[in-house]
Amino acid sequence: MSLTNKTALVTGAAQGIGAAIAQRLARDGAAVAVIDVNREQAESVAAALREAGARAASAVIDVTDRSGVTESVAAIAAELGPPAILVNNAGIYKSTPLLDTAPETWNLCLDVMLKGTLLMSQAVAPYMIRAGWGRIVNLGSMMGNVAYGEDLAYCAAKSGIAAMTRSLGAELAKHNICVNTICPGNVLTPMLEQTGQAIEQRDGLAAGSWLQKRSEDIPLGRLGLPEDIANVVSFFCSADADYVTGQSLHVNGGIYQY
Repeated sequence: MSLTNKTALVTGAAQGIGAAIAQRLARDGAAVAVIDVNREQAESVAAALREAGARAASAVIDVTDRSGVTESVAAIAAELGPPAILVNNAGIYKSTPLLDTAPETWNLCLDVMLKGTLLMSQAVAPYMIRAGWGRIVNLGSMMGNVAYGEDLAYCAAKSGIAAMTRSLGAELAKHNICVNTICPGNVLTPMLEQTGQAIEQRDGLAAGSWLQKRSEDIPLGRLGLPEDIANVVSFFCSADADYVTGQSLHVNGGIYQY
């Protein structure tokens, strides 16, 4: 799936799913901007892409800061070329039980995942409109449709991303810009491992038992890998997805069927 002469921006790309997406899009031929708040890790990912022969740069961007987003996207466009692909992957997870969630925690979760998706999309859309082509891929979650409790903010944000995708897909279609969401299930990343550890500590479970139980519950018999998600991003960014927009695709090994 050739993305030669396309510039892709991937947020939250210093590790996990974001890093795998950056690596896959680079293999597909895109020039890739590795965006994260962690400068050292983002540059490490970008350096590895350059060593593999790709055009890549790192950028430290707080996706909740409008002026910072706008200025940084302009700098990336000057260095790598006008953005044609945006992957809104930046996200955080905070435990948010109803009676103990501070407004600051709620605001932080929604700012990173919803406001961040909005600001990044606003910054790249003019480039795509001028080019008459673009791809925006948002990272949702199966938690936009299911919940396990004490996860109010994460569920609300991920559900909101799917709704944003439908609206953006309808609005931008006339410019030949396709907007879709990928909803991962349980993917083995540092964030999932940290979540499992927190749940085990909260509920008095044995170390490692939560992830083990999750893998046993998945019909395909394993946790997802970041590459499983990156492969679907590659499809959404390719010419094979020219007639797909406004959709949310679940990639979860069959644990949730929607």
